[in-house]
Amino acid sequence: MFRNAIFIVILCVVATSCSTVKPAASRPTATPSQSSTSSSGSIEFINNIAINSDGQQDQSHSSHSGANKKTPVKTASYSDRPGGPIEDYPALQFKYAILENASVEDLNNPKLLSFMDYWYGTPYHYGGSTREGIDCSAFAILLMSSVYGVTTLPRTSKEQYEATRRIGRSELQEGDLVFFHTLGKRRMVTHVGVYLRNNKFIHASVSGVMISDMNDGYYDKHYIGAGRILDPGQPEGAAQAAPGR
Repeated sequence: MFRNAIFIVILCVVATSCSTVKPAASRPTATPSQSSTSSSGSIEFINNIAINSDGQQDQSHSSHSGANKKTPVKTASYSDRPGGPIEDYPALQFKYAILENASVEDLNNPKLLSFMDYWYGTPYHYGGSTREGIDCSAFAILLMSSVYGVTTLPRTSKEQYEATRRIGRSELQEGDLVFFHTLGKRRMVTHVGVYLRNNKFIHASVSGVMISDMNDGYYDKHYIGAGRILDPGQPEGAAQAAPGR
């Protein structure tokens, strides 16, 4: 009788322990479809590593969820910002005065301010020209056409370099183009930005559209030169005044 009681107690303990262990043993694991989703995501990322329009590998924004979406090309316009640009001007002046290390009064080009704010942070994408993704030369084209009315820039940074008049670094003014090489020791133009002031320029980098400092180590080391837009009405070699000046 005593043995039977012990046997019953043991059975109860075993039964209780199974019910406790079962949930842990039966936790859902990744199904084949989940694994393949993750796996295909990685493969897609690898296959879609972008090379920018000037030959530099885009490591920071090599894959974007919107990169494969069929979206219409959107030409930037400062007038299409939600809420209207006029109300935003004071706030934008303060915001970009900080980013450009300038006084608020110096930022007196509302078209430029609103254009920058509209595009700021847009991801980099090879061959892109929309808010889904844009490359450096396309960004320069859109900025110069939307803000300064310059519609003659060619598509690549190398061609843009050749289409502008060389100016010294000390001569830089708002609206000039600044050029860099980003392919190791090969000193060929592969990147372009638009100069603002105080050594600051805005460009579509591999980290997205942003404002950078020309004195920063990387850009200072890889700087090639600056160019001012050629006036199509003038003979080759002559240049117009800096846009907006």
